[in-house]
Amino acid sequence: MASPSSEIADRCGSCGHDLRAGARFCDACGARVTPQRPVGERKQVTVLFADVVASMELAARLDAERLQEIMHELFNRAGAVVQRYQGTVDKFTGDGLMALFGAPRALEDHALRACIAALEIQSAARELATEVRNRDGVALRLRVGLNSGDVIAGEVGSGPGSYTAIGHPVGMAQRMEAAAAPDTVLCSSSTAQLVEDAVRLGPPHAIAVKGSDKPVTARELLTVETDQTVLGRNEGLMLGRHAELDRLQNLFATRRGSLVGIVGGPGVGKSRLIREFGAVVANEGARVVVARCEAHTTQLAFRAVTRLLRAMFDVEAQSDADARKHILATCAGLEPDSMDAQILFDAVGISDPKATVLHIGVDGRRRRLAEVMGSAVQAHSGRFLFVLDDAHWIDEPSDAILADFAGRLAETTSMLVTTYRPEFHGALHRHSQHKLTLEPLTNSKSLELLGQLLGTDPSLAGVAKRIADAAAGYPFFMEEIVRDLAGRGALTGNRGSYRLIADIGEISVPATVQAVLAARIDRLSADAKAILNSAAVIGGRFDIDTLRVLRADAVTPGLAELVAAEMIDQTEFVPQQRYCFHHPLVRAVAYDSQLSATRSRAHRRLAAAIEARDPSAADQNAALIATHLEAAGELSSAYQWHMRASEWLRPRDLAAARMGWENARRIADQLHDNDSDVIAMRVAPRTMLMSTLLYVGDASDTDERYEDFRDLAMAAGDLKSLALGTAGRMFSLTVNDFRVSDAAAMLPHLDALAASIELDAATRGIILNAIAFTQFASCEFDAALQTVTEIVNLLPDAPAVEVAPAVALRGVIEACLGESETGRRHLEEGYRQARSLPPINYASVQVYWAVMVTLGLCEAGHLVDNTHDALSRAKAFGDACGIVIAQWTYGTVLLRAGEEHRGKAIDALRKARADINKYRVGVVGLTTIGRDLAMDAAGQGKLDQAITELRVVRAQSKGCSPVFGVVAQEALVELLVERGTADDLAEVHRIVAQWHDERPGAPALDLWWMKSRTLLAKVEDRSDDYVDLAGRYLELCETLDARGRLAEAHRFASESNTQAETV
Repeated sequence: MASPSSEIADRCGSCGHDLRAGARFCDACGARVTPQRPVGERKQVTVLFADVVASMELAARLDAERLQEIMHELFNRAGAVVQRYQGTVDKFTGDGLMALFGAPRALEDHALRACIAALEIQSAARELATEVRNRDGVALRLRVGLNSGDVIAGEVGSGPGSYTAIGHPVGMAQRMEAAAAPDTVLCSSSTAQLVEDAVRLGPPHAIAVKGSDKPVTARELLTVETDQTVLGRNEGLMLGRHAELDRLQNLFATRRGSLVGIVGGPGVGKSRLIREFGAVVANEGARVVVARCEAHTTQLAFRAVTRLLRAMFDVEAQSDADARKHILATCAGLEPDSMDAQILFDAVGISDPKATVLHIGVDGRRRRLAEVMGSAVQAHSGRFLFVLDDAHWIDEPSDAILADFAGRLAETTSMLVTTYRPEFHGALHRHSQHKLTLEPLTNSKSLELLGQLLGTDPSLAGVAKRIADAAAGYPFFMEEIVRDLAGRGALTGNRGSYRLIADIGEISVPATVQAVLAARIDRLSADAKAILNSAAVIGGRFDIDTLRVLRADAVTPGLAELVAAEMIDQTEFVPQQRYCFHHPLVRAVAYDSQLSATRSRAHRRLAAAIEARDPSAADQNAALIATHLEAAGELSSAYQWHMRASEWLRPRDLAAARMGWENARRIADQLHDNDSDVIAMRVAPRTMLMSTLLYVGDASDTDERYEDFRDLAMAAGDLKSLALGTAGRMFSLTVNDFRVSDAAAMLPHLDALAASIELDAATRGIILNAIAFTQFASCEFDAALQTVTEIVNLLPDAPAVEVAPAVALRGVIEACLGESETGRRHLEEGYRQARSLPPINYASVQVYWAVMVTLGLCEAGHLVDNTHDALSRAKAFGDACGIVIAQWTYGTVLLRAGEEHRGKAIDALRKARADINKYRVGVVGLTTIGRDLAMDAAGQGKLDQAITELRVVRAQSKGCSPVFGVVAQEALVELLVERGTADDLAEVHRIVAQWHDERPGAPALDLWWMKSRTLLAKVEDRSDDYVDLAGRYLELCETLDARGRLAEAHRFASESNTQAETV
């Protein structure tokens, strides 16, 4: 990654300006460049404070020269003890001493060392006290306090002795010392927890400390157990798993494609298992493709699938153009200009900037990408083993795509293996056909593994058992302990052939892996450690050019040292040198040890380098740039890049775009209230999240989020955003929920708002369409017609995407009000305009035909082809909302087009219902779908079941629009009349009476009611009423030209007249 920023070596200590590599003077201020002092680090330490009791009394009784002599001797002895256990004397305070264990060099057993040192300091003080009492007749007594925790360690000020530690643990250690009794050592609870298995402690007791509202727990340190000494460094990597390896081999040997999940906690051996498995199948001729997920890329859409694809097609070292040619040559039948090729190139990150923007939705893009990947696997002459490591850090879009891809592997002989932690429950976990859960190794397996690591030299007797006991079955700890012993000089030789040449002391696994790995890192040379820290900021994988963005000096020797120390691995040698961390925990420790200011500078440089590397791909890289800027603390810039990333993602993956808006919202909320434009920055992403609710459905906290958005928009005076967000919320309440009344309550406010502000035609069209549909759903038909007229009058400035649905809606309303000919003409006109729109909008217009069909206002036969075309286009586009709506409409129409279509129609409706429940979009369709599926069950003789289902649908849809809800009521009445019990007929009377009191005044919505009254008169043998009501029902059908009901109405009229004549 070459960029101008790669020439930056450091910053000027005078003015902060970036310095060129090798510069002797600052280009900005002219100051001489001086070597930078070592930067501070975050360290896990134990702080020791020792203080002389009643030092003022000693000063009063002793000559000053004698007092100085005693103090010098006391603290010389104490300092020697500190150094003996590799601690650092931080400072002398005249009558006291402060020491650090774990800084500047990390010590994994810092707490135990501090305890041992504290007790020996007291022992040395008592010896000196005896001498002082015999010579001077005064009592010399000491008290010591210990506390453990994270501090910032580094040089403060200038001159010798400027190295120190800063942080709350320092102050707490001093409080422990102040609370300790003379001649004792008092430990805080944090220190006691780290050493409780190695020392004897007094009972816990609460002490009051300055600066704390509540007492804190402390324990007196009594003694270190006689068999406990200073611990070895306990670090770890991952090994083992012969039984699990056999199972993986057996699964692969079946030659049946599958998805396998390997589950286990960090450090238990997942990565090593798949590494060994990959080597086995590679020797058998399979091609192994490996990709890894990283914690810092979880929010980067498609990151994991891109890495897997680049490895699969082996294009990492190629230019974009060459990579496209290579992939086309690899994938037989893939046309260069095809949509599939463009989707694949986009996912690999090698898309042609001159290519036409694809008009395909998120689900379609994901499905097609999975299909192309599956086809590439099938076309390959051999077998693949795909490995996705650390899937618990996968981004959501990649999770969905790879789960889909894994399902297609069933048609192949290839396998996808994922590793993840137990807390991961994503799609890859849910779709795994086989799961292997890794537990800690048994003691026998641990000893076998350690035998391979150590060897069989006689000097090693008992060492393996001691290490196994300390590692507690975790291969990671076993290997790292062995490596640590070799690094300390206790072992000599190579892996599998070590000899013990020094006492290894007591071995124990430390409380956290961080302290262990920090100890290993601190043993590196200064250059290698600096390189490791820079690499940690970049990520789990990095190349040498990117590293040089942060390290302009020579890095090759340091990299060689890191590879030799197994901190990193080199994954590629030519044409580009690429590396990865040997284990992600190494990266985590290296990253967390750096001061936030240090990391921020590095992230800032990386963001600049990524942007400068390929300006034409800035939109595509916007999410990664935003991630680095956010980590750098550049929140305002990160916000802008997240918004930019979402704009790029919106036509490609709305879910990923919404993730970017969520990130932007979160960042904006972190900005200070007094920052300029902060309210506007908080409003903008919320507006996008609200305005796109129609396509994704509501979450449990959507109401609270809307109120938050509304309050912010009003505070900002941003009425346009308020109107857009409110329109989206209102539309979603009507379509994606049974809350029409809540949406209708918002109408007056939104209507007045839209009328009070200047808006462009497109924005006004969006808002007015939401208003019109909500008015229609609320049966405010006259108001809806007026709103539709406003939309049509926006022509020619308003886009067709807003006008077409409005014209179609006008047609449905006119048909419902009795203007059948005009209504059908407008509905046809809206349909024709919608044919040129994106599939989601085309499918939405088709819903109005479904309304016409379910109300009985038109016949269905001539609509089958149109609705099937809408479904095909929606599937090709791939948006879930569009597919749901099109599936619902197609099934509704097909069911009424003829008995021969029933089976296919019912399947379509069942799929639509399943998708509605899954995605929570188009929920309004559950009313008509529930009606149709219940009637189908009744037709199969399941009358009681059908009635129960319809009662549930009617109850659930009470908040639904009557336009959609009446169909369930009509069906329920019909079946209750058919069953005909007294209770059934009483229920019908209640339903009919309720509608009489709530009639909205639209003739078309009375059709079911008239039919229900007619059926009731017939079953109750009220001949005169039957004749009257059948005639009125026929008259209403003829007036409305309700072609879907005319045959039925004529039959009722004929039957009623015949029955009357018979009577």
